[in-house]
Amino acid sequence: MPDELTIDTSEEFPRLSRAPIVEATIEFRCRVEAPWEEAVILEQLKARLPDYPLALAQRAFQQEFQFGLNQPAQGTYHDLGLRGFRLQSKSNLQITQFNRDGFAFSRLQPYENWQLFSAEALRLWEIYAELARPTQIQRLGLRFINRINLEPEHETLDHYLNAPPQTPAELSFPFITFLHHDSFAVPGKPYIVNVVKTVQLQQNGGMAPPALIFDIDVFSEQPFVLEAGTMTHRVAEMRWLKNKFFFGNITSSALETFR
Repeated sequence: MPDELTIDTSEEFPRLSRAPIVEATIEFRCRVEAPWEEAVILEQLKARLPDYPLALAQRAFQQEFQFGLNQPAQGTYHDLGLRGFRLQSKSNLQITQFNRDGFAFSRLQPYENWQLFSAEALRLWEIYAELARPTQIQRLGLRFINRINLEPEHETLDHYLNAPPQTPAELSFPFITFLHHDSFAVPGKPYIVNVVKTVQLQQNGGMAPPALIFDIDVFSEQPFVLEAGTMTHRVAEMRWLKNKFFFGNITSSALETFR
């Protein structure tokens, strides 16, 4: 068994003024004890979050199909009731979800910095905690999706990735696209890291250039009770892991374009 990984949450990473992050999300799935009353929750959210004026109800549905001999399949939908609310900021750049079984906060591009992102997530989480009274965190996730435009003068991915895809030896096939997915267990820690790297071809009729999508999802499905400092410590460790995977995969020449 590998030795337990030492995580130094005080480690500093390069500051990128033009970070390629298109979406950053923090998510909690919880066991809660407060009743989830639609009218009461919505009233409280509108009163406490005037800076998130757009509130949409989210309902859960279940679909079932029945099959019979010589009969067409018949499908039925079951409304499982209100799941929660999705709220959007005035700028449309920040989105939060208050659900019966969890909370999420997302920041869209342009991403500013970790301090602002984590502070807003914590502010919203404290409101959720007051309304839902969570007793246990069952899943904690931190996900950052990066989109790096591929410049015409750099046609190969070795300009962007420290370990780019390679063609078979002695074959020089033209490169079209690729999809690479890795999952890593963190030794001695309750975390899993999912890393997806792929190339997104031109979109919107060629208006959007091809891009490298670099998706890093750090999560833990090991339940823990809410004790002072536990959650913030785990989030800090997950951020460290996210940064290690990002800066360990991207070349120094590519990083220079984000500074």
